Amino acid sequence: MKKLLTLLLLFNLSTAFGKWTTIRNGILWTDTDGNTVQAHAPGFVYLDGRWYMVGEDRANAFHPDVNLYSSPDLVNWKFERKIIQNGVTTPRLGRSRMIERAKLLYNEATQKFVVWCHYESGNYAASEAACFESDSIAGTYRLIWSGRPMGIKSRDCNVFQDTDGTTYFVSTTEENQHLGLFLLSEDYHETVAHTQLLPYQRREAPVIVHVGERYFMFSSACTGWAPNQCKVCHSNSLTQGWSPLENIGDETAFRTQAAAILTIRGTKQTTYLYVGDRWMDPTLPESKIIIFPITFQDDQCQFHYCEQFDIDFRTGRWRITK
Repeated sequence: MKKLLTLLLLFNLSTAFGKWTTIRNGILWTDTDGNTVQAHAPGFVYLDGRWYMVGEDRANAFHPDVNLYSSPDLVNWKFERKIIQNGVTTPRLGRSRMIERAKLLYNEATQKFVVWCHYESGNYAASEAACFESDSIAGTYRLIWSGRPMGIKSRDCNVFQDTDGTTYFVSTTEENQHLGLFLLSEDYHETVAHTQLLPYQRREAPVIVHVGERYFMFSSACTGWAPNQCKVCHSNSLTQGWSPLENIGDETAFRTQAAAILTIRGTKQTTYLYVGDRWMDPTLPESKIIIFPITFQDDQCQFHYCEQFDIDFRTGRWRITK
């Protein structure tokens, strides 16, 4: 009888709290076929119960393709395909141009999938961006546009979709002096407005998240592959009123550089997950993807770095286990 009650209690707890998924940091990810996951500087879209992740395939270290993976739990990753490939998607790739920081978007109005990225020359003199599009998430992506957004030199980049659906391309501009916030057209094919952010602060790897009434932006200094202090600022408006930069985490952002913030909206709480790259660990193709929880309270933010944590994607709850 006691054993039966224990089993019923465990069943009721699992029903009430869902299923815990364990996420481990500092390890080299492998996909469901046992191959190394190559998706550096990743971007994410959540669609029909699965996370889709695009990122740089650094197996060919300095001429990366763009890979697409999918996962139900951020742990078990299925390789879908190379969606942008050197010498195939466009002849310039792998020759006069290379791609960095590919970021994936879904346009509900057009029902197209769009990738924005840093589209660069070998000596980083081009300072361009590019836009690719596909009819399906794992389909054939074609080059829509490349160049300097609104004529402005652009390098390290990200994208941001606001809660009202407005979508932006964000990048370092004018020789990494500033950050540029570029409003995208309704089809996401071009930039239609520009706002200069953090002038002369020399920040890169920008990541924006909307929490309540505030926007938070994370960024790093420009130190190549070497990690540095992550800084955060906040504002009630994307285009103005950003607070002074403040340090967050330790002096090297736990040896990472920000790539994305994932929002997990559970039945019990909303959880935010920081995703960063641990570059050159120990070499560029073996750079690690790091994930850990972060929390927000009013205008404050806190990193909760851990080597291992559990998350219940149904409820949104998480717990540090190591």
